[in-house]
Amino acid sequence: MTKRNTGLFSGVALCVSTLIGTQQAYAQTDVESNFVPDEPLWEVRIGGTGLYGPDYPGASDNSGNGVVAPLLIYRGEKVRFGEYGVARAIAAENKRFELDVSLDAVYAANSTEDGARQGMPDLDYLLQIGPQLVVNLQDTGWTSEGRTSLKMLAPVRAVASTDLKGFEHVGYIAEPQLVYQRKYGGELRSGWSTTLFATFADEGLNDYWYGVSPQYTTAERTVHEGKAGYVSTGFRASWTRELTDDFQIFLTYQGRSFSGAANEDSFLLQEDFTHAASVSFVWKAFKSKRAARNDDM
Repeated sequence: MTKRNTGLFSGVALCVSTLIGTQQAYAQTDVESNFVPDEPLWEVRIGGTGLYGPDYPGASDNSGNGVVAPLLIYRGEKVRFGEYGVARAIAAENKRFELDVSLDAVYAANSTEDGARQGMPDLDYLLQIGPQLVVNLQDTGWTSEGRTSLKMLAPVRAVASTDLKGFEHVGYIAEPQLVYQRKYGGELRSGWSTTLFATFADEGLNDYWYGVSPQYTTAERTVHEGKAGYVSTGFRASWTRELTDDFQIFLTYQGRSFSGAANEDSFLLQEDFTHAASVSFVWKAFKSKRAARNDDM
């Protein structure tokens, strides 16, 4: 769940362009490896997460939030959903390019009595959904030492706010990412990943986060209309391990820089750098006896 220096993003773009030029490094083959972990065709999971981080991107106020929810996983040969995105399709038998439906959510935030948003409306939950292009830059496939992969993700999502009684379209968000993953096999698997990402939002979403209408001005909090453009650059590090065949934990840290943001002149963008951390679990409650017939584990 998302909580989010232009020079750094330029470095990301340069890195990605260099990697695209070395496509021959992609080592995945269509031959099924003896090291591919056994996974069921479908699973019903119960997952939960606890998150501590900024109330909104660039906020000085931090809050703790949590959620528990069911999740359905399906691992078909061509269509997959639930594990890496809402839905995934392998494009034309070419494993270098994939198309996902990307989903994300942001917790609601109360406008506290002594915070930057004092006296302003609370922020509702934000739900995000849209297409995501996945470019597999490098993938060793499963070997005796595990699996290493490097991917570029390019999600573009529509954003809606909800108070759990209704929905209202807020705007759009784009968040290109470069993701390095290292997975280890064995009876109880583990892995870690690092992600470098940049966030961009349209006028509507930036106004939702950083806009200040005349009726909410104070001596410090002046009128501001949200401007479309760059929001932040961030780094995310995650670690996971199976504790049993059916129970898995995840630890995640995320840092975000707001230097050079399109709305850095807004009073509501309080911090140049923010931190967030989460602890999550997954329990595999039910699963099929039939095994999945793909190596995308």
